[in-house]
Order: sequence, then C-alpha cells, then structure tokens
Amino acid sequence: TIMASAYFFQLICATLALVHLATSIAIPVSPAKVGSGEQTYYDPPEPINPMGRLMQKEYNQSIPMDAIIACELKNAAACPSPSSDGTHRCVNIGDICDHRPQCPGAEDETPVICFFHEDAMREITRLRNYAIALFRIPPNIPRQSSQRNNGY
Repeated sequence: TIMASAYFFQLICATLALVHLATSIAIPVSPAKVGSGEQTYYDPPEPINPMGRLMQKEYNQSIPMDAIIACELKNAAACPSPSSDGTHRCVNIGDICDHRPQCPGAEDETPVICFFHEDAMREITRLRNYAIALFRIPPNIPRQSSQRNNGY
C-alpha cells in the first residue's frame, strides 16, 4: 500500500501542476447564439499562448485587443510597437527570443519577454516529460491472488 500511496501522490501532484498551468492563463470566453432563439451558450476559444497577453501587460496596454486576438488565433503574439502602416505585426511563437527582432521596436527580444518565454517552455517540457513518465510506469499495486496460500 505504500507504493500505491506514492503513485497516487505523484498522480495528484502532476494533476495539480497541470491545473495550475491551465488556470494561470486567462482565457476569455465569448457568448455565441444558438439558432435563431434567444438561448445562448458559451463557446470557449481554442487554448491560446499567453505570450501576446504578456507583451500587452509589459508594454502598458499599448497593443489593441483586436490585434492581440487576431494574432492569438494564428498562435502568434502581437508586437507592441506598430509597423509603419500602423498595424501591429504578429510574431510566430517560435520566432520569439530567436536573437532576430521581428517587431519594429525589437520587443520580441527583450529580457523580460525572453525570460518568461524560456521559463514557460522549460516548465512545459518538464511537465510533459513527467506526465509521459507517469503514465508509462505502471503502479506497483499488490494484487490479490486468486489462490489461497493456505497460511504459508
């Protein structure tokens, strides 16, 4: 039963870590109409990468929300500084902190953004590896034998 308790504890810790990761990212919920009636339901959007929201926070809300949402739908982050035409360019998540600025003001390469990006990627990799290992190793739970051992 000690092994079963240890396995259960590991499972609880992994679940709590994943729940914490999932709930630490604020995801907006948008209402959607059902048919032509007045009934509404909530249709949560696809999971989004928080990088655009982090840039929004770090640059004092200078990115318009419609630009953030448009970039999030492309799994990208909106640049805080607008391009010469006034639009906020979308930067692919894989291009953030690659030592080549894509934003007009090079905000995608700032230490604050890169620290968060690298730390988040490292934590996601660690949790993914832990979850894979957890589900690959069967628990060592003693099983009851179908035969009686006659007291031996």
